[in-house]
Amino acid sequence: MRGLARSLHGRLFNGVSLMTVRTYTEGSKLFVGGISFRTTEDSLREAFAEHGEVIDTKIILDRETGRSRGFGFVTFYKEEDAETALSKLNGFNLDGRVIRVDRATARPPRPASDFGSGMGFGSSFASGASSSEPAQDEDWGSIPSLDADMSKQ
Repeated sequence: MRGLARSLHGRLFNGVSLMTVRTYTEGSKLFVGGISFRTTEDSLREAFAEHGEVIDTKIILDRETGRSRGFGFVTFYKEEDAETALSKLNGFNLDGRVIRVDRATARPPRPASDFGSGMGFGSSFASGASSSEPAQDEDWGSIPSLDADMSKQ
């Protein structure tokens, strides 16, 4: 053991021993679809732990109702264990539902929109920026510019 590793060996960081901190590889995270509403994170962990060391389970909940959205993720410490679980549990009956297991993939970036920009609704129309081409809408075609003189009311 050398340098920084030696000086940090056995010390606590935010109440957690640095010896217990583990990382996982991208390929060790699995997507689990078709989860029953009765399935809990503990029962999901229990089913997958038969195939290796599970370091995290997460069932995705609906923001409005707090109920399961029917899918979740299981993360293994070793990629080989994730591969075994994938082959053994895809199509497995868990809590009365046949689950679908696949490799988790990174979520694609969300498209940019005015709604999340913090500038308010319709900010691109209120920005004062002009373009030589009219704006296009997928459903309605071109959107003509409207210049209204609001000073004479």
